[in-house]
Amino acid sequence: MPAAAALLLLAAPLCPPQDEAPEPPAGRPLIFRVDRIETLAGEPIENGFLQVRDGVIEKIGDVLVVPEGAVVHDLRGDGSTILPPLVLARAGFLIHSTRGGGRNGRFRAIDSLWLEEGELHDLLAEGILIVAIDPPGDGIPGRTSVLATDVEGHRPEALVEDLHLRLRMEGGLRGAKDLMRKAIADAEKAIEKEKEARAAWEKARAEWEARQKAEAEQKKQQEQKQGQEQGSGGRSEPSARGRGSAQEPPPGQDGGRNGGKEEEQEPPKEFQPPKIDPNLVPVVEWLRRERVAWVSFDKPAAVLHWLDLLGDRDPAWSAILGGGSRFSRFAGNFMEVRDALAAAGVRVLLPAVLPNLPYTRIPTHPAAELDQAGVEIVLLPPRGDLEGVRSFRLALADLVREGLDRRIALEAVTLRPAAALGQEEIVRPLEVGAPANFIVFDGDVLDPTAEVQYVLHDGRVVFDRSLEEEEE
Repeated sequence: MPAAAALLLLAAPLCPPQDEAPEPPAGRPLIFRVDRIETLAGEPIENGFLQVRDGVIEKIGDVLVVPEGAVVHDLRGDGSTILPPLVLARAGFLIHSTRGGGRNGRFRAIDSLWLEEGELHDLLAEGILIVAIDPPGDGIPGRTSVLATDVEGHRPEALVEDLHLRLRMEGGLRGAKDLMRKAIADAEKAIEKEKEARAAWEKARAEWEARQKAEAEQKKQQEQKQGQEQGSGGRSEPSARGRGSAQEPPPGQDGGRNGGKEEEQEPPKEFQPPKIDPNLVPVVEWLRRERVAWVSFDKPAAVLHWLDLLGDRDPAWSAILGGGSRFSRFAGNFMEVRDALAAAGVRVLLPAVLPNLPYTRIPTHPAAELDQAGVEIVLLPPRGDLEGVRSFRLALADLVREGLDRRIALEAVTLRPAAALGQEEIVRPLEVGAPANFIVFDGDVLDPTAEVQYVLHDGRVVFDRSLEEEEE
C-alpha cells in the first residue's frame, strides 16, 4: 500500500462524516433574536434576544454577546414577537360525551375526556400551552380539569385533575335557580350537621380524657398509700370480696363499681365527620372557601338572579359570560351587569367579541367597559370550537383597535387565565430566572397572518413549525 494512502486511512477515524454532526454539549445555550419581546414584566423590548439554558431564561435584553456553542434562531425583520404562552381557560369542545342536568358534583372533567388524535396538538400550533376543560352537562355538572397541550394520548395525564366547581345559571332561570338554591341549602345543612357532630365529639373526648386523668390520679394516690402502709410495717388485709385475687374483674362484672353498667367506650381519637353525598361535597367545599366556583350565565337576568341567591354569603367565584351568539344578549343591559360584577369583585371570563346593541349596528365593547370598571377580565375565543381558537388573535386585534389596552389584552390570554387555573408558575412574565416557557411568532401577536414558529416548555422546543412542514 502506498504511504500516502496509509496515512489517509489512519487519519479517517479522526474526522466524523459531514452528515453526522456531533451531539451538542450539555447546557448548550439556545438564543432567539426577534423584533419585539412582550415580557409582560415591564415595557416591551425592541430588537431583543432571549437566551435559554437548562430550562430557564438565562439572559434577556437588546445587547447580545453570543456565547460559544450557542444555537441562534434569528427571526428579525418581519415583526417577529416573543410572548408568554397562551392559555385557554375553557375548552368544552374537547369533551365529546354528554350528560344531563341536575346535581352531578362528583364528576371531574378528566373522567369524560377521550381525545381524538391531534386535538391538543392543534391547540399547541396556535400557541396555547395550557387548557382547561369543563365537565359535560347542565346545572351542577362537576369540576374542571387542566391539561398541558404538549402531551399525547386519548386521555393524557392532567396538570390538575380536580380544580373548580362548575355551576351553570343557564336555560330556564326558575329551574336553574331552584337547583342552586336547593344545593346551597343542603350544603349548609351538611356543614351545620358536621359542626354539631364535631362539638359533640370534642365534648366526649374532653370528658373521657378528664375521667382518665382522674382515675389515673386516684390510682396513683392508692399506690402511694399502700406504699406508705408497707413502709411503716403495717399490714392491710384484703377485703372479703377481693381476698385471694389481685386481678381486676372483667368488664361489666366489676361488682357494681360502675352500677352494673358496661364499661364506657373510648370516643375515637380522630374526628369522623358525617358522610356527605359525593355530589354535594364540592358545594360544601365551595361554601367553606376551600374551592372556587366558575358560574356561567347566558343572559343578564341570570347574573342578577345569582347575586340575589347568594345574598350575604361570600364564597369565592368567577363569572363566565355566555360565548358565541349568546353573548349578544348581554349587550342591551350590560351596564347593570357590569356594575353588579364590579361591585361583587369577581373575575370575569368573556369572549373576545364586540356585540351590537339590540336592533342596531352600534357595537359595544364589554371587555373594555369591565376593565375600566376595575374588573379583572380573562378573554376567551369568540367561538367555542377550534375555528374560534384559530380566529382568537384576530378577535383580540379588534378589541385593541376599538379601545382595549394592548397590555391588558395580552395579559387576559396569558398571565391572568394561568393564575385563574393555578398555573402561574408555568406561565409567568419573561425575566431572568423564570422557566423558559414562551412562544415565538414570525410577526406581531395581533397580526392574524402571523404564525407560531416555536413553542417552548421548560426550555424544550415542543413545537417547531419548520419541522412540522418538513414532515408534511
